[in-house]
Amino acid sequence: MWRDDRGMALVLVLLCAMLFLALGGALVTVVRSEATISATFRESAVALSAADAAIVRVLPDLAAAPDLNAVLRGAVASSFVDGPPQAPRRLPDGTDLDLVATANGERCGQMACNGALMEAVTVERPWGANNARWQTYASGWLRDLTPQAADAPHAYVVVWVGDDPLETDGDPLIDDSDVNAPGHEVVLLRAAAYAAYSARRRIEVVARRDGGTVRITSWREIR
Repeated sequence: MWRDDRGMALVLVLLCAMLFLALGGALVTVVRSEATISATFRESAVALSAADAAIVRVLPDLAAAPDLNAVLRGAVASSFVDGPPQAPRRLPDGTDLDLVATANGERCGQMACNGALMEAVTVERPWGANNARWQTYASGWLRDLTPQAADAPHAYVVVWVGDDPLETDGDPLIDDSDVNAPGHEVVLLRAAAYAAYSARRRIEVVARRDGGTVRITSWREIR
């Protein structure tokens, strides 16, 4: 009888050990998941702030540009650039960013674009021939935006510029020359920021040049 009791006690000890092991594993999983969710939320907020900061950084360059058409054609870029767009960038999550393919993604939703794709009417680009032909205007790390940002979080930012799609001239590479037109000296700026944990946020603003300054007239986040 004593031997039978000892066998039952051993079984109970093993069952309890397995139960505690399972509970411990579940607790570790929950803690790790919570930490990942918290970190992702934090990095997402960092990315949104970084996109805003990138827009602010390029406004003086846009205001000082002598030829807005050169900006819209991609012939003139911001002073905040970290090299030619053909070179891949390594993002904080370890993946590579192709600026050429990313710009095409903004223009037509694909890695390679042609005229028909860029002029296609879609939900995101409903203006046809007046769809913005996004040009890479600025790119670099958040910490390099200004000398004061040396200790900024680890995030990479890209800014594109495009013509105001409300113009009806059918040429998104040329600003409306009519000084009385609502689209004269008005451009779109679109910024994307990439942070750790694959966090990415994108915003778009409408910017109007007026008397040597640039004024933002609208802001929206792009999902």
